[in-house]
Amino acid sequence: MSSEFEADGPQSDEELDYPLRIVLVTDDPKSKESEMEEILLDRITSFRMMNVFFDAFDDAVAVPNEGHIKYEVGSDGLVVIIVDSTKLKDDAVKFIDDYAKELEQEKEEKEEVEEEVEEEEEKESKKKKIKTTA
Repeated sequence: MSSEFEADGPQSDEELDYPLRIVLVTDDPKSKESEMEEILLDRITSFRMMNVFFDAFDDAVAVPNEGHIKYEVGSDGLVVIIVDSTKLKDDAVKFIDDYAKELEQEKEEKEEVEEEVEEEEEKESKKKKIKTTA
């Protein structure tokens, strides 16, 4: 089964309408009420980034727990994940939190590199000005 979205997916840098939002529902048969938790992954803003996230999520959480987890992804960036136990909810939340921290760390490292490059370019620019005025 190949849809147009899947064919374009991983290469698509098309922006999501909104950052990725996850509604995680625990539908434990032993409990009378369902729990719901909302998580915002505001660093995931494109279809490509969303696909990379779900490839990792599938490998780490969804596939090993097949039959106990299901999710639906909307094109508006809203994802509903339904799990059947509190332990699985905790595993999913831990994965999502760790992934968000990783994205934040990558962003900070990228900003540090960009700052270093800007400082280096500024030094070079000053050196050129000194040489041309000398």
